[in-house]
Amino acid sequence: MNKPLLSLGAALALALLNASPILAQANTPQGRSYRANSMRQAKSQYVDVPDNNAQRAPKMLDYSDDNEMASYPLYVSDQKTTHLVFPFPVTYVDLGSAGLIAAKATGAENIVRVKAAAKGFAETNMTVLTSDGKLYSFLVNYNSNPKILSLNLGAGTAAVRSNSLSSSPAIASTSRSTTEAILSNSPIPQGNLDAFSVEALAGKGTADSKTANQLSLRAGSVGYQNETLFFPLHIANKSNVTYDIDFVKFYIQDKKVAKRTAEQAIEISPIYVYNGPQQKIEAQGKLEKVFIFKKFTIPDKKQLVIELYEKGGGRNIKLTLANSDLLKARTYKGTAVATGVAAGAIGAR
Repeated sequence: MNKPLLSLGAALALALLNASPILAQANTPQGRSYRANSMRQAKSQYVDVPDNNAQRAPKMLDYSDDNEMASYPLYVSDQKTTHLVFPFPVTYVDLGSAGLIAAKATGAENIVRVKAAAKGFAETNMTVLTSDGKLYSFLVNYNSNPKILSLNLGAGTAAVRSNSLSSSPAIASTSRSTTEAILSNSPIPQGNLDAFSVEALAGKGTADSKTANQLSLRAGSVGYQNETLFFPLHIANKSNVTYDIDFVKFYIQDKKVAKRTAEQAIEISPIYVYNGPQQKIEAQGKLEKVFIFKKFTIPDKKQLVIELYEKGGGRNIKLTLANSDLLKARTYKGTAVATGVAAGAIGAR
């Protein structure tokens, strides 16, 4: 049977009440012995219940300037879209009311576009979390003609406190700064991809080259940076007829294909092409491109094939690269890379 729970004081009092009045009150060796035995019996039958009143007292938060989070003042319109550019991919957005509309910019992980859902909404707030763990707080008000439409949050300027809505010099200064979009399918901002591509084209070394029909195609040394591979291609038209590129194809296939066996090729699509829009090579002219891919390697007994096709013509060239060409890829030094993790969805009301 479970023992009843009483405080030690109650147990002792009960033991004394049950004791013989004469022995309990007698100041004799027999009385003192009787009282000691009664106390031992009480302790064996009852357990002490701790006093938890001290633990139940509420703990007060310390509100001070040291732990207060600053907020950016932000003005939005229903006729114009405001873009917020963050230094890292955006992973979470919370809107204080239905008066705001927000979403990630298409194809960019670090840009959020904000707009008023209707004119004259009541002041509300917006919170943004980025992949580096930083939380951004905004106090949002309506303005039919906001002065700032693009705001760079990565310029290193101190945040403006929420009670400084009358003037926002820090916001104005950051709006004049420039920053790079982080592509949805690349951990490297586009501006850095361009800088690395220039470095890739300037590098020495040749992975493979071929010349046919007065057209030369050379694959430079493969580059690597931040889980990304760079394939520089140098194309030279040595004829007196312009060359129009139809497409450039990258795929992995077996080095040797047995007779009567279907050849299996796995095409790889680039995440970005430097000088991508340029498709025409003038007579006696040259063109350089860099095809950029997410990191991959080539399985054993397979090879990477690069094919260049002419639009409406037959001057096509094929190059092959081995896995060793990828493993000895050189890294770049010139540009700092802003790293990040593919962001999750944004919850917008």
